[in-house]
Amino acid sequence: MKNENGFMMAELVVVSAIVLGVLATIYVSYNKIYSVYNTRINYYDNTTLYRLAYYRDILIENDLLNDLLTTTKNNTVTDIYSSNYKVFNLPPLEYSDKIEDTVLLVYNGKNTGKKFDFNVLNGHNIHQTFMDYAKFLSNSVSLNSNYVLIMERCNVKEKLNIDDCKYAYLEVYDGHE
Repeated sequence: MKNENGFMMAELVVVSAIVLGVLATIYVSYNKIYSVYNTRINYYDNTTLYRLAYYRDILIENDLLNDLLTTTKNNTVTDIYSSNYKVFNLPPLEYSDKIEDTVLLVYNGKNTGKKFDFNVLNGHNIHQTFMDYAKFLSNSVSLNSNYVLIMERCNVKEKLNIDDCKYAYLEVYDGHE
């Protein structure tokens, strides 16, 4: 009489292959979802959007926006934060070790399709992650204005030398659109 307790080796291999296939599918799906979620969190950050609106409001209150729009139209890109506009007095964020803001005003009027033209940022001293955000904007945003304020806010962790960057954009209207 045969003892039929337990699995045969072939059954064990088949069941193991099925389980591994299911686990691999779950892992790939989870990775895609996590990647999209991480991009969305970094590219649609509320704090960065409010800080960018603060910069825009300060430029309007100090009557600097019209001059800045004219300068940007001639140069295509103007770095607002590190330029001569020393009117920004932002309080530091409580949870940050060190915040580095990059705020650019970009003239996009030469682009007739109203898609953001990220090529105007070539040759400017910006991070690769900032350029990745600009490429994301060019693929996903339809603009109604000729001018766009773009902000990169990085929390620089000095000990680990890691940048944690968040992004936002605002359209700026010049009154002629």
